[in-house]
Amino acid sequence: MKRRHWSHPSCGLLLLVAIFCLLLVFRCSQLRHSGDGAAAAAPDGGAGRNDGDDVDERLVELAAVDPAAMAVLQAAKRLLEGNLARAPERHRDVALRGLREWVGKQERFDPGVMSELVELIKRPIDRYNGDGGGGGEGEGRRYASCAVVGNSGILLAAEHGELIDGHELVVRLNNAPAGDGRYARHVGARTGLAFLNSNVLSQCAVPRRGACFCRAYGEGVPILTYMCNAAHFVEHAVCNNASSSSSGAADATAAAPVIVTDPRLDALCARIVKYYSLRRFARETGRPAEEWARRHEEGMFHYSSGMQAVVAAAGVCDRVSVFGFGKDASARHHYHTLQRRELDLHDYEAEYEFYRDLESRPEAIPFLRQRDSGFRLPPVSFYR
Repeated sequence: MKRRHWSHPSCGLLLLVAIFCLLLVFRCSQLRHSGDGAAAAAPDGGAGRNDGDDVDERLVELAAVDPAAMAVLQAAKRLLEGNLARAPERHRDVALRGLREWVGKQERFDPGVMSELVELIKRPIDRYNGDGGGGGEGEGRRYASCAVVGNSGILLAAEHGELIDGHELVVRLNNAPAGDGRYARHVGARTGLAFLNSNVLSQCAVPRRGACFCRAYGEGVPILTYMCNAAHFVEHAVCNNASSSSSGAADATAAAPVIVTDPRLDALCARIVKYYSLRRFARETGRPAEEWARRHEEGMFHYSSGMQAVVAAAGVCDRVSVFGFGKDASARHHYHTLQRRELDLHDYEAEYEFYRDLESRPEAIPFLRQRDSGFRLPPVSFYR
């Protein structure tokens, strides 16, 4: 009888399939072990895909370069050397003290500032309201719910006023109007915190008269401001000086505080927005992200006031609702002005991408991931 030889084509095919299966088993074993390590490092301890794994580390490096912030810092140091000469004498010491403290916090990038925002923002407000400093029940707690009300014209397409006013804290931007019969049903009537960029502050304060006309929502509403220009510490000193009525005369009761955002929060917002702008540029143009600076006016590029207000709210609130962010071809840029054109120094489309991740994929956001900041973001919802 003839010996059967393994020469039939089907036998060769079976042998190849067996080898392929062995290789596949070996590869899966490797992936399982490497995946176990990733799961152990994940903030939620879960297995499977980690949203943070798609963060582009090269874009993270590029986002750290911020010529605009460096220019502001250099200008601030020159102002300190010149003793902030533009400040009226009666406000100079206060302005210099604020500027010096602000410059001193510029040295390091620290996403962990998110865990300090209750102390940095809410605590001064609580003290003003008589709720802090005594070890009371509310001391150190976050707001249960916050509404951040943007200024987009899309607000007029819905009637969210009652929903907005139902939040514990209502944050409004750059003194946009609220509370009157024309807008109340769309934007609400209550305001607990006014968020202003310092350019707005500089336009509504008159240092030489010691007058502050910046309190659009009343003397009792605190202001949170970020410094676009270090020279604006003069206006900050004026508006934070006891109290100023619209006539410039001092009142018997101190006005609510004007709080300057911590520079670490400013830097965090700048990096987040630049990362999303770089990523959008590379995706839509097919060009290397390194060319982003040539297409943008890098020295002027900046995040919007609304973006920083949302991030700040995420640091002090257990739940955040956002209204009036976005655009529509039929709507004005601001609901209360005739402006239609967006500002070139902002990349709103990049910010919208950030908001989508903030709402549905917070662990995909570089710098704000819990592994980066040590802080767990609260639920954030966007209403149109």
